[in-house]
Amino acid sequence: MSASRFQPLFLFAMVAACASFATGCYAEYDGAAGPVVVEGYQAQYYDGYVVYYDGYGRPYYYNNGGSYYVPRGYAHYDGLVRHYQTYRDPYARWNTRAGYRYRSYRRR
Repeated sequence: MSASRFQPLFLFAMVAACASFATGCYAEYDGAAGPVVVEGYQAQYYDGYVVYYDGYGRPYYYNNGGSYYVPRGYAHYDGLVRHYQTYRDPYARWNTRAGYRYRSYRRR
């Protein structure tokens, strides 16, 4: 067999092998699975609800379409505030890109 007969097969094999590298990376939303990690940020929870933070770093959550602040008397309130202070920038990126998807999510 001549080398010219293998050229199309070789070209096809190379394209197929490289196609997986050219597809990029993305995360598909599956609300039942809960919040995904985006750029290193992992969401926190209060009573199973995803915790969000206002402009002052106060934690709140969504329940039945309304937003409610986490009570200051909650045993882990200070931990939630420290989490925001530590991960403020990653949280902002997560909230912008994915956070809105989980407003109705509750972990059981």
